[in-house]
Amino acid sequence: MTRISDETIEEIRSGTDIVDLISEYVQLAKRGKNWFGLCPFHEEGSPSFSVSEDKQLFHCFGCGASGNAITFMMDMENRSFIDSIVKLGSRMGVELESSQTDNQASKSSSNQKMLKAYTLAANFYSHLLLNTIEGEKALEYLEKRGFTRDEIEQYEIGWSPVQSDALSALLKRQGFDMQEMETAGLCFHKEDGSGYFDRFRGRIMFPIQDDNGATIAFSGRRLEDSSSDAKYINSPETPVFEKSKVLFNFHRARLNVRKTGKVVLFEGFMDTIAADRGGIGNTVAVMGTALSAHHIVKLKRMAKKIVICCDGDSAGWGAAKRFADQLMDSAMDVLVATLPDKMDPDDYISQHGSEVFSEKVLDQALSYISFVAAYYRRDKNLSVDHDIKQYVHEVFDELAHRCSPIEKDLLIQQLHNETHASKESLEQEFTKSIAKKAKQSKQSHDSSPDESRTVQVTRVPANRTETDRAEQLLLAHLLMDADLFEEKRLELQDLFVRDDVIKIFFKLAAFYEQYDLPNYQRFAEMLEDRQLKKVVMEAILTERSKEHTTQEVNDCIRHLKRNQMKRLIDQKRHESKEAEKRNDLLKAMELASEVIQLVRSLKVL
Repeated sequence: MTRISDETIEEIRSGTDIVDLISEYVQLAKRGKNWFGLCPFHEEGSPSFSVSEDKQLFHCFGCGASGNAITFMMDMENRSFIDSIVKLGSRMGVELESSQTDNQASKSSSNQKMLKAYTLAANFYSHLLLNTIEGEKALEYLEKRGFTRDEIEQYEIGWSPVQSDALSALLKRQGFDMQEMETAGLCFHKEDGSGYFDRFRGRIMFPIQDDNGATIAFSGRRLEDSSSDAKYINSPETPVFEKSKVLFNFHRARLNVRKTGKVVLFEGFMDTIAADRGGIGNTVAVMGTALSAHHIVKLKRMAKKIVICCDGDSAGWGAAKRFADQLMDSAMDVLVATLPDKMDPDDYISQHGSEVFSEKVLDQALSYISFVAAYYRRDKNLSVDHDIKQYVHEVFDELAHRCSPIEKDLLIQQLHNETHASKESLEQEFTKSIAKKAKQSKQSHDSSPDESRTVQVTRVPANRTETDRAEQLLLAHLLMDADLFEEKRLELQDLFVRDDVIKIFFKLAAFYEQYDLPNYQRFAEMLEDRQLKKVVMEAILTERSKEHTTQEVNDCIRHLKRNQMKRLIDQKRHESKEAEKRNDLLKAMELASEVIQLVRSLKVL
């Protein structure tokens, strides 16, 4: 296992700003001293995830998740401690060797080999496009589409040769397991068993990257027009590529989305490349036609506002409607940009330029309510009574339960202007739709199981006792002050009540035996038990008095001593009653006398 010195770990920890790091994954807004956002570790509607810039810690008041930059990386990307240090070090320009034998590594050895193979393939395809005669025709095609050489290199575009086994032969020479490469989606096994041939042949290659920019798949576009071959061929799903978890361009767009507070969602990756080339840097695309729950969580963490922009044909309108419905249900601020003449965003940008696209399309995006009305109006003739009735019914059925009072008035005014139906009749139809939705919702609720019984989310206890608070505050002081720990060690070792705090106390004693100075971050990282780690982080985030530390510590100790004495009194009283039941009156009187003495001591404590 790779050994990284404590000095290097401390350098990386102290050199990583936790707000900057977490902002790459979660949209944060400052409230008071701290930053808040939606917790990335559980589903929630309102922000309860707090990041302290002063203490360089995070804490979720909903699920209790807590930690520092290193533990955030461990939990967020399912990395080991060592791999998290390596990843954070690379952000700072500190290159470290990652452990390949760590059983807790985020990816298996097989997955790592697949990622290396994809990196090799991307470099191979890029070299063929830019530096060989075979790639000249594809290069000319891209240049005619307006791609510069710098842009081709930026997006790592390549060319897969027509030769059937060019990549397969290269992978074999480099020592890759070819059966593993078939699983990775880079090649096929020949039916006669004589070897392997490439999945992608004679195509312009567009790499698909994960959230960290590592190539995990390809989309290959045919160069020649053909009725028999598909225009695009994509990598299959593999252990390193799941379409439902990947947003194209996410790793490039993340910073720009954070700056603008808005993300643009396309249906196709070529639309994203076209927008990004034109300076619109906050765009991503789904890999396929479905928007998954994983996509929505990722989008919601990046920004609250989203602009959907799909193709202008009927299929594109349908995709935009599906996306908009899903994102509205996830409480995002949804706008939908529509395109004229059945164009797609890539074609529109090619014809009109990115500035016009921004001004005429993105900046003119419709609100969700306006888009839904436009969606149902597309195929209606509003001079025909039947179409008017159907249009009003469809719009109200879709929107009535979503409208605020102001949106309701605006919608009724819009439909009145479009259909010339009276506002009174539209009001009646609106009310009917509300009643219908309410009835359907009640029936659905009555027939479905109580979700509160099936969905389990760990919550922080709402009402902690005074003893809990005293233990937490005292633990906070002990984590910050090794001298105080040594001074109070013997006095405290029997006072704590909660088992997890007792365990932390003795682990902290061992930690201070090894390290001269207090380092609560290092101590928390060394704890393997997640519950103990959570308790430590909650203690660290507790507000402490810096001016009256001694008094605060003594008050906590006094409370714990009183609590200990009260428990002992209860125990003695119980034992006295048990002695009476056994007719052991001498023992009962002895215990009663002890109780009297303890009560007197309690009064003066």
